[in-house]
Amino acid sequence: MPNHLKFGPPCISVDVEDWPQSSWDRALPISPRAADNTRRVLNLLDEAGVRATMFVLGKFAEKYPNMVREIHNAGHEVACHGYGHEEIFKQSKQAFREDIRRSKGLIEQAIGQRVVGYRAPDFSVVPQTLWALGVLAGEGFSYDSSIFPVRNRRYGIPGWPTEPIRVVLPSNITIHELPIATFRGPGGNWPVGGGGYHRLLPSPMIRYFARRTLNVAPFVFYCHPYEFDSRELKEIPLKLPLRTRLHQGLGRRRFGHRFRKFLDEFGGRKMIDLLSSNTWKTINLSELVPGFQLNSIEPVAEMP
Repeated sequence: MPNHLKFGPPCISVDVEDWPQSSWDRALPISPRAADNTRRVLNLLDEAGVRATMFVLGKFAEKYPNMVREIHNAGHEVACHGYGHEEIFKQSKQAFREDIRRSKGLIEQAIGQRVVGYRAPDFSVVPQTLWALGVLAGEGFSYDSSIFPVRNRRYGIPGWPTEPIRVVLPSNITIHELPIATFRGPGGNWPVGGGGYHRLLPSPMIRYFARRTLNVAPFVFYCHPYEFDSRELKEIPLKLPLRTRLHQGLGRRRFGHRFRKFLDEFGGRKMIDLLSSNTWKTINLSELVPGFQLNSIEPVAEMP
């Protein structure tokens, strides 16, 4: 890792889920392919000598508890990604609370250790669902990594700080927010934190954004095990539209190579290590969202 990068190494995070279940049909079971792809990521991380944070879906932990233990025993941080990959804005407050309790319990049972980190499916902590931060804090989570400080049709809070912060909620409860990496460009923040952006953008451009970002703020990278599986969309027994195959499949063939080059250049660390590496700025949520009251914002059925 270049020693001149002020906020390096980046945080490496992996959302451990199954593409058909998380992206196509929430009612589908978790397939063996999800476990195989997760092991592929673990091998790449081991080869690079990097320990990451794995945000594990509760359904995955329920079906493959031994795989979750394998992640933990390899030295990675195991965190929570909810139970069935249902976006928060489709849940009531009570349903969300039950969802995270269920998934957190399954993961903790598998690894025998308290889980302190959470990431929402599809980054669904958005302006309408900021109440979720209070639920997370109340359920014992130390940090959340669900907010993407970008303007996007499906997710994002454009004005959110791009560096980790300690958020003071009503009743003076607190939680840390570790946002996904962005690059400040013309028109606002650009999403450069990983996933499809790293599959589709040129590799030199991604590493350029990472170097620039790591000089001014931590870089939180994310990906999914299925992005390393170039044959999945050709082999799974689902009738998928061509647009979906292209959008979800482009770049998978070279993603493993790009991921390894990124790790070789920058290294990586766990989210919990970033959290403990500094005393982060404290901001009251009412300052970030004027007039916000935890009980005044209720979930909506669909995104606007």
